[in-house]
Amino acid sequence: MLEHITTFIQAVRPSIPPTEPNPAVKYCEELLPVLSALASNFVKALPIQERVCRCWRHMVLSYRTAMVPLLPTLAHDLSTGFQASHEGCYLWATDAIVREFSEGAEFVDQTTSDAVYQFFEQQSVAFLRILNELPPQDLPDVVEDFFRLLDDVLTFFAEKSIMSPLAEPILSAAITGLTLQQLDPLISVLNYVRRLLGFGTPQRPYSSFSSPDDNSMTNPPEIQAAVKRLALSQGETLVQRILTGMMFTFPGDCFPDASGALITLFKVLPQQTAAWIQGTVQMLPAGTVKPGEAERLMKGISQNLADVEKRKIRTILQGKPSLCF
Repeated sequence: MLEHITTFIQAVRPSIPPTEPNPAVKYCEELLPVLSALASNFVKALPIQERVCRCWRHMVLSYRTAMVPLLPTLAHDLSTGFQASHEGCYLWATDAIVREFSEGAEFVDQTTSDAVYQFFEQQSVAFLRILNELPPQDLPDVVEDFFRLLDDVLTFFAEKSIMSPLAEPILSAAITGLTLQQLDPLISVLNYVRRLLGFGTPQRPYSSFSSPDDNSMTNPPEIQAAVKRLALSQGETLVQRILTGMMFTFPGDCFPDASGALITLFKVLPQQTAAWIQGTVQMLPAGTVKPGEAERLMKGISQNLADVEKRKIRTILQGKPSLCF
């Protein structure tokens, strides 16, 4: 039944000007209590949870600004459903709202976009609480979906999210997520870390929604300063987690993203990052490092600190580090 509802929502898109009420949204309004009841009564049934979230997501994607009157109810259902089920499908339904009602989006007023960002923060608090209660190994899909959501938040609400009090605990959650060994959640976390650190450089980092002109935009000084503060507060732990992951636990396909995150951290805090890498290497168990390998690594990094933009350090870090046998 839910598949048929989703198909109907996708298919029925009356050509209505964005400023006028859409009659199909009335149908969505009548469906919301039914979908909410299904979600709340089948909390442990993941297939049902996913199909309900898919219906909600396609309501937003299909009718966009006509859904504004229903957003408070939809946000409430997504929030309570996520807290009850701990399922990542609530986060990719949230992501649709973040994309469609972002700051500066056509026909979206500031009040609506502000409310959407507050909704994202509410979901973030719920995620952080869940991650505090359960180990990330029990939540790989939730970790993946949350940091995919954050990638869009950095695209559409960069300044708000970076200046938010939640930025530091979210970075801590990302570092925790790097203890996972599954490829997809690790890529999701590493992409977030890399893009977040990119806001600490003069040039705004690339996203899949950027045009070449957007990519040439510069980051405001206050945003660069905020990211540098985040990097200073947790950079040492981040370097330890990435380096040890590259040496011992990360799947091979993670290495380009992992080295990319480190090279971006070098651009933000070159001297500190070099010191953190050296400290991490010195902490490795005896016998982990080949004779002379640690010295060669640090010599190569120190000699090329001024050449970060030329990516010589990337060459040193790229691929599986040869520190281990």
